[in-house]
Amino acid sequence: MQKSLYQNRKFAEYWNDRAGETGEVYKRYILDPLMIDLVGNFANKTVLELGCGNGYLAPKLVALGSSKIVMMDISKLNLEYAAKKCKDKRVSFIEQDATEQWNIKSNTIDIIYSNMMLNEVENIKTPIEEAFRALTDGGIFVFSVTHPAWDLYIYAQEKVGVSSTKIKGLNGYFKRGYAKFLMGGDRKSNPSLANKYQAEFELDHYHRTISDYFKQLADAGFTITDLLEPELT
Repeated sequence: MQKSLYQNRKFAEYWNDRAGETGEVYKRYILDPLMIDLVGNFANKTVLELGCGNGYLAPKLVALGSSKIVMMDISKLNLEYAAKKCKDKRVSFIEQDATEQWNIKSNTIDIIYSNMMLNEVENIKTPIEEAFRALTDGGIFVFSVTHPAWDLYIYAQEKVGVSSTKIKGLNGYFKRGYAKFLMGGDRKSNPSLANKYQAEFELDHYHRTISDYFKQLADAGFTITDLLEPELT
């Protein structure tokens, strides 16, 4: 079974404070609006959020008219926070390691929504194959990951002597592998959180190329209909 920093109580509390009621700023203003627009219609759909975190998105999915919402996460601590955020009867919660077979029946989900989760697991084959299995015919899998070119930018900075405060352990673009996101020490962007927790957390991050994601999706049977690289509005 995969281990996750989200299973650590102190980090789960930190993440809940960081994401808040509406998600981090980049999700609230860039990723979620873009991904929701890509899906289009949520009304009367069964939606599974893969890696739901603190569950900030559940009330939004309810407001969009989803008939059933499954919030799935590896961390029972995340799910405890999520359950407090939305008590609508259409919302259910499942503790699940996405890199193992899901406790979800085949052909039962209309939309699988995943925000910045696949880049935090070493094995993307299983979650992508399980997503394909769980989706109904014509179902939609929409997800976001960190752009691998951003990893390359950080790596290039380090090569010329500029140390990163965001991520460490990266190599070149085609050097797939493990690195660490650094969170908690961001005193400029989140001074109150930095002061409250007085800690720097190292979150798992797995670098892979865009073609790696594309190939895994195609191998699982998906038809890729769009790939967007969002810019600041």
